[in-house]
Amino acid sequence: LNNDEKLKRQVFSALSQISKHSVDLAEMVVEAEIFPAVLTCLRDPDEYVKKNVATLIREIAKHTPELSQLVVNAGGVAAIVDFIADTKGNVRLPGVMMLGYVAAHSENLSMAVIASKGVNQLAITLHEETEDHVQAATAWSLGQIGRHTPEHAKSVAAANVLPKLLACYMR
Repeated sequence: LNNDEKLKRQVFSALSQISKHSVDLAEMVVEAEIFPAVLTCLRDPDEYVKKNVATLIREIAKHTPELSQLVVNAGGVAAIVDFIADTKGNVRLPGVMMLGYVAAHSENLSMAVIASKGVNQLAITLHEETEDHVQAATAWSLGQIGRHTPEHAKSVAAANVLPKLLACYMR
């Protein structure tokens, strides 16, 4: 991969802007065989490169269960969980939302997020973050994970996020 940080920022920004508009465009980006190579850029030293890659993955995963499954199969959920652990504030926001989009599609995809320790990382994020919009996105993602079955809900509750969610609401 090219080492020019500005170029990488712009390439991943352009790909995410293309991917967000439709399933067909997201599929065209995926057909360019960006996975799994793009996942290594989630560890780039440049914060904007990492954020733009997470945004790209989010924009692909949000469209359909099939595109989310492709991201899961490529190791994208585990890579995003690590990304969220390694970043703070607004940089981690697209990763947080990506987990919610993947989980929203189906019971199985939600279980993939749970199996990749996504709930635990979202619980940590909820406790660490002070920015309201990041907390709101984290709460939304936890809701998407827990909404399918009692087993899914129990996974969310077991992460001890309920007191923090209530505290966010009560302030």
